[in-house]
Amino acid sequence: MKRNAFTGAIVWCSLLIASLTGAIDLIWIELLFLYAPLVIVPLGLHLTGLAETGFVASLPERVAEKVHIFAALAVVASFFSVPGIIAAILACAWIVLCGLLALGGLMRTLQGGLLSLDTACPTVAFLYSLIGAAWFVASRLGLNPLGFQEPIVLLTAVHFHFAGFAASLLARSANRTLVRSSATPVAAALLRIVILGVLIGPALLAAGFVAGPRVKLAGALIVALSEVGLATLFVVALKHIARFAAQFLLTLSAASVAFSMALAAVWAIGEYPLQQFVNLDQMERYHGTANAFGFTLCGLLGWTLAARPSQTEVQTQ
Repeated sequence: MKRNAFTGAIVWCSLLIASLTGAIDLIWIELLFLYAPLVIVPLGLHLTGLAETGFVASLPERVAEKVHIFAALAVVASFFSVPGIIAAILACAWIVLCGLLALGGLMRTLQGGLLSLDTACPTVAFLYSLIGAAWFVASRLGLNPLGFQEPIVLLTAVHFHFAGFAASLLARSANRTLVRSSATPVAAALLRIVILGVLIGPALLAAGFVAGPRVKLAGALIVALSEVGLATLFVVALKHIARFAAQFLLTLSAASVAFSMALAAVWAIGEYPLQQFVNLDQMERYHGTANAFGFTLCGLLGWTLAARPSQTEVQTQ
């Protein structure tokens, strides 16, 4: 999956340059979404594999890893067709891949995947990816599910890929590191609260768009507080991480969360009385960018480096 992530990064950077030069017509929210299948998902799957060394992934998960790059390129191709049948058919490649991951998540659940936070995180992450993929297909088909219009439809797909899929896997890495550090009972309880908030927050926020402004406000604040709490866990975990590069990346990730989630909280508070302090365009530009490149990318790279055995450990094995 490392190779897929590297290839995806090259493709995404090419799309960004082409968009900036006017060679293609992609808006920022579309580029943010494309960043997920091209870079974030393969990095997340690679981190999952590192965390589960010796664990045999289910057949659906292994198939998903094999076909990932083809599905991601089909996602790119779908944006070169106007919303409709052709774009949706291309987009369906992604829902198939995420469906395989979700099936793997359900198999994890049947094996007790929700009985501990460590196994619940990838299970929930894979299920969130499928929800995000479904909203993406709806976006490319030109549908308005539940009466929502663009850019809300595509934003929902972005939300479940970053706040759902990626954040759940980042939470797992922080949880693993701190649990092994023999945390005190109080610290362990706070750790569980933060991880649970990360896992349930995205679903609650999405439900708030249907249930009403109070639920939306509660969901947004849970997402913001839990991810700020997760950033704090990153900082606490730094002393248990040997590699300086990993420490640096996780510090950047934590700092990015402080900014992006503060902005999310301001947006949510403004949404409740319907007096916007921050509009959707600003949320895409600032919150989305900080969350995608600062929190998510730096976090995934940092925890990936932290999970790899050091040269000294390799020599002693």
